[in-house]
Amino acid sequence: MKRSIWLVFLLIFLVSCQGTMQVVPTASQLPQASPSSTDLPPVETIVGPTMVPDPTSTSQTRLPPEDWRDWPVVPSVTAGAIQIYQRGQVMGLDPHAFSKVGDCQSVKAAFMGYLDDPSRYPPGDYIDLQDTIDNFKGHFNTDGQAVRGGANAAWELSPLWADPHACLPGENPLQCELRITRPIIVFVRMEIWWDGRTTQQYEKLMRQILDTIIAHGAVPILATKADNKEGDNSINLTTAKLAYEYDLPLWNFWAAVQSLPNHGMETNPPNNDGFHISDPAAWNVQSLTGLQALDSVWKGLLKAGPAAVNTPTLLPSSTPGSLATIISSPQPVATQQTDTTPTSGSGSIVFGMEQRYEEGYKNLGVYSLNLNDRLTDQIFGGDIQYQDALPDGKYMLVNQGAYLYRTNLDGTDPVLITRSLYYSGEHAAIWTRDDQIAAILVDGSGVGITLFTPAGEKISSLTNLGASPIEVFPGSTSTNIYWADGTCTAPGVCKANSNWVSKPTNASPIKLTGLASPQMAPDGKTLVASDDTSSDLSTLIFSDPNGSNQHPYPLPGTQLLDYAWDPSSSKVAAVVAIVNSYSGKTTGNRNFLVDPRTLAISEYTSSALLYPLVIWSPDGNYLFWIGTLATKSGFTISGSLVDISTKRVTDMSPALDQSSLDSLVITNADWLPMQ
Repeated sequence: MKRSIWLVFLLIFLVSCQGTMQVVPTASQLPQASPSSTDLPPVETIVGPTMVPDPTSTSQTRLPPEDWRDWPVVPSVTAGAIQIYQRGQVMGLDPHAFSKVGDCQSVKAAFMGYLDDPSRYPPGDYIDLQDTIDNFKGHFNTDGQAVRGGANAAWELSPLWADPHACLPGENPLQCELRITRPIIVFVRMEIWWDGRTTQQYEKLMRQILDTIIAHGAVPILATKADNKEGDNSINLTTAKLAYEYDLPLWNFWAAVQSLPNHGMETNPPNNDGFHISDPAAWNVQSLTGLQALDSVWKGLLKAGPAAVNTPTLLPSSTPGSLATIISSPQPVATQQTDTTPTSGSGSIVFGMEQRYEEGYKNLGVYSLNLNDRLTDQIFGGDIQYQDALPDGKYMLVNQGAYLYRTNLDGTDPVLITRSLYYSGEHAAIWTRDDQIAAILVDGSGVGITLFTPAGEKISSLTNLGASPIEVFPGSTSTNIYWADGTCTAPGVCKANSNWVSKPTNASPIKLTGLASPQMAPDGKTLVASDDTSSDLSTLIFSDPNGSNQHPYPLPGTQLLDYAWDPSSSKVAAVVAIVNSYSGKTTGNRNFLVDPRTLAISEYTSSALLYPLVIWSPDGNYLFWIGTLATKSGFTISGSLVDISTKRVTDMSPALDQSSLDSLVITNADWLPMQ
């Protein structure tokens, strides 16, 4: 279902969630419950969960939510959970994966991380739980994308906090985690309180979190919290009400720590703030009882078994037709005038745009921003994707599904190139430096790359690739085609594996080891790429055209987002995100020019764009930064014109005039001369 980004996301600041890292416990280290406690079994003998033979709705078996304090620590599986699990059986989930959604008290150091290392706990003490530990091995000692220090419910649902390295444009941390991990069970523990927060806000956000998880076919396990920062236990009551209404398991962590000193709350500074639980006492209890909850729910789901399902016959949602039938006369969108544009900053910015929609993207069409008169025209409607344009602006490539067309810059005179475009990647078709078309095609024999003339005549096909291409990179020539292989689950939802360079001679492709997203300089002499390792996310690498003789160039910042050669092949413009290592929030971008010959670097004004692209003017005197900007009312497309010599920045956002409640993303963009 479609989920709008709530305004509250943009108004909430994270609360500090700090604590020391504690050595993980063994079962014998866990505190013993007092004789008066009936909620938590003695820890010396871990009691395995009791499976209900035929789970029924919690409304028939549970106490009402108002009595949540008396709910058991370890939940049984529910009928609602079983229904979700059975629906999820046909959704490609990983039966050995679970995820966590929460703050610092859900990080791996505090919550079950030690279970991925058998040497850190006595297996004999966990014998009743060992099947569960074995099944989910590899997912205990990880935080994933939906756990961060200081996270709250709004954090989970805002793209502002998503890791730009791991997450797709427009994804929020929760969506990112569900896509990457594909879990069957998800712990949901949103505990942080801040001044001004209301229970009503918490409930609205939690409903969106639960709806998102359930839509993915995963079973949420809700949890109560140990603290009472709000003063009236209203968060735990609301959590219980949601578990009751949705018929979901609830792990009653509050009940598990009541027998501990100070009810499990930290008494030693600096974390004796009424929020942090005690280390190691309450940490140990949460790992044990959390594991018991996972064990109980998982085994209950297995016992229920999958539902019988009928596999539907997949039919195309639409049949691509002639592009000419969907071209309408472009209607200019009048926009507010800003400061005078420098004379040489002329031409047009042509770009494609899409909107985050459900778990994928919705195309919004192809646009052109005239830098002279500050008007944005929509060239094509939402069925059309922009791929690339010739540097002289004579032709561009667009596609309607698998149909690839060459058109004039204003969208007229379409020429059909192919009906077999594999259009899931960012660039499915490009113009080579020598004005040929390189396109990724799919047919009965698989996926490959084919070269065409501008008139659509086939020149040759690259065979013997040894892998399935998902993207072909701009800057390629007819003698060096740069591409990436990988897998795509939907248009725009792809995972690249390796990067390659191929030649039309059909020799075996050369793997560009250590390089990602390569771009060849216009003179064909030097390749620039990002580092394909997880340790150097802000490093540019310069190399020979075949990827050899690599020269790394680390840039200040956290994550390299985009880069581009200038027309003279003498400079590379780069945008690097600054990501807070604690919260995961992108706090802004640093913008650089790098000379690959001297390695001299020049820094320009910082920017706040999400998913930015950097493009050069045809004369090499200007840059244009374009991307998404978060606002109080949602998201807008923002652009800035940058004078290279003076470093003057002119805001072009009013001229772009594109905004939405949902996240907007620029797909591809080029700066073209006036025709």
